[in-house]
Amino acid sequence: MDLRELLPLYYDFYIVALTKNISQASSRYHVAQPTLSKNVKLLEDILNCPLINRSNRGVELTLEGDMLYRRLSTLFQKFSLEHSDVSDFDLTGNLMIGTTRNIADHILNRFLSSFYQKYPHVKIHIFTDSASNLNSFLMNHKIDVLIDYLPNINYSEKFELEVKALGHFNTCFACSKKTYEKYGKMIQSIRDLNQCALVIPGSSRRRQMLDRILQEHNFQLSPIIEMPDSKLMADFVLENECIGYFIEEEIQDTDLIMLSLEETIPQNSYGMIYYKFSLNPIVDKFVQLVMEISKEE
Repeated sequence: MDLRELLPLYYDFYIVALTKNISQASSRYHVAQPTLSKNVKLLEDILNCPLINRSNRGVELTLEGDMLYRRLSTLFQKFSLEHSDVSDFDLTGNLMIGTTRNIADHILNRFLSSFYQKYPHVKIHIFTDSASNLNSFLMNHKIDVLIDYLPNINYSEKFELEVKALGHFNTCFACSKKTYEKYGKMIQSIRDLNQCALVIPGSSRRRQMLDRILQEHNFQLSPIIEMPDSKLMADFVLENECIGYFIEEEIQDTDLIMLSLEETIPQNSYGMIYYKFSLNPIVDKFVQLVMEISKEE
């Protein structure tokens, strides 16, 4: 069976999944109920997996059905948008963005504000989570675009994904004035950091980058606490004799003092990761706008 024969099956499954009810799909899209039921079953047989569960209340998508629906949704939405006269201002739909807490706090807003002003009727959903969960969200199409640290070892080799660099930021080790007065002169190198209590990010992309830097110097840090939230880390470091690992922008409005080390702490880059094909048309708009803003900076 070629694509021309499969496309009607995909479309019939899509409208059933969209309405969650075969009867409503039949009425709204003028397709006979027996045809819808037959085509959905035929598609399940061709793909060799269940796509929907039928009940008196309608239909529920299986895991495989939900993944297929998300892919078809972006395809049919894009086709519909390209063949309509909908203006940017009137564009509606959903945009699901996944990112880290740090990027959400310090970088994301300038993109979101510009996007909202241009597309005020689009519903924006922001997900902040661990690196592993964000990976899963993108691969399972629970988010449309991921804004994350680069290089990202999970996506660089995947041909179906596009990775666009957006910018960079500096990281540093910092402590309170009291701690600096007591230990500042003693800490000249990364290897001196273990003389103090260390507080660094736990399981995160930024931690992976820090570990890579340490490996280059054949050195390993021994933190007393690993924290997921930089605000919590900053407050803790201010109140205790500790050294924390931060993005420079995070501590600009605090009383923390950056440590000057012999080693150069490399800049960290960040960017967008999204699927190259079958994109939600709203994601197209978001990607274009973000790239325009990044080029201007």
